[in-house]
Amino acid sequence: MKDSGFGSFLAGGVIGGLIGAALGLILAPQTGEEFREHVNDFVENKRAEIGDAVNEGRQAAEQARAEMVTDYDAHAGVQIEGAAS
Repeated sequence: MKDSGFGSFLAGGVIGGLIGAALGLILAPQTGEEFREHVNDFVENKRAEIGDAVNEGRQAAEQARAEMVTDYDAHAGVQIEGAAS
């Protein structure tokens, strides 16, 4: 019976994955707990930075809106005064 090679390929993939995982664990510079703590700190810092950026954007948008309303009101007042004369 002729073997298609798929079984050999699959076995090689599984064995390669196991060897890679083992090497990753052996050569890892930190323990799993330390790594999770590092990732958690990174995520918290980025979350704070994003929150600050969102608040800054909201403030800028509110200021721009207020300026547009003021400009619109000033322009509308000129048109009303011009129509009255």
